[in-house]
Amino acid sequence: MMRVYLSHKIRGEKGLKATATEMKENCDEAIKIANELREALPGIEFYVPGEHEDFVQAAFYGGYLTEKEILEIDCRIIDKCDAVMIYVPKGDEVQGGRGVELDYAYNNNIRVCIVENVYEAIEWLAEMQIRG
Repeated sequence: MMRVYLSHKIRGEKGLKATATEMKENCDEAIKIANELREALPGIEFYVPGEHEDFVQAAFYGGYLTEKEILEIDCRIIDKCDAVMIYVPKGDEVQGGRGVELDYAYNNNIRVCIVENVYEAIEWLAEMQIRG
């Protein structure tokens, strides 16, 4: 089964000034997209950071992990994936953690695509499945 890492914003352009509500909204949006992709393409497994954000926030704010360490762990997870899809909706841009994940995928020859909506994601993933 193909495994895809769905990179998405958590804090986004607000960085450390992002509120808990804003971070939850960003994660919920990514989870919604992932669920649409799972329904459309049941033969693909998706890893979505936002689905694990409770743990990450507890580790970060509890002082157990730094942002750098969290991103290093994300990159280890990417190593176990066949591709990285970076979700960047219209009006947004790649920055922060998504930038780190994008660079990591490129530098490690992992297939990567930037998509702005679920339709682009389905098109790219379906093509990738055909090509193998």
